[in-house]
Amino acid sequence: MKFKTILLFFLVGVLFSNCKKDEGTTPTVQIIPGEGITGIEIGGSAQQAIDLYGNVADSYFASGNQYVHFLIYFSKGVYVYCEPSDSEEFSPTLKVAYLRVTEPFEGKTDKGIGIGSTKTEVEAAYGQPISSSMFFGDEFSNGLVIIYNDGGTLVEEIEIN
Repeated sequence: MKFKTILLFFLVGVLFSNCKKDEGTTPTVQIIPGEGITGIEIGGSAQQAIDLYGNVADSYFASGNQYVHFLIYFSKGVYVYCEPSDSEEFSPTLKVAYLRVTEPFEGKTDKGIGIGSTKTEVEAAYGQPISSSMFFGDEFSNGLVIIYNDGGTLVEEIEIN
């Protein structure tokens, strides 16, 4: 009986030692140009961000009677901007207008573009931007706006709209 128990533990140990944790290079969260990031869709409700990353105090800016509420998840590098509202009070039912990702966000597009990618890599993946501004970044037709570092060589922020 002891021999069977020892043999069983040995076989189970061998099986589990040969199982490797998935260490693929594809991050869990993906940037989907023109659509959002995994779990948060442009046009979806802000509740998606809350469900994914938790509650945070909302911030807003106002112009006239219009308020634009946004949620900032600093530890994730995710900023969620909602469509304008006529209420100063935040509601999780507000629709997501656009997203911004920055450090330490690790997600990438299906073409491998993410924070820290080079301008050369961005242009190889998406071609030339439809508009370019030193202050507002390079806008691409697929719904991405890429903002580079001060040297203009590395991706610092990505806006998805």
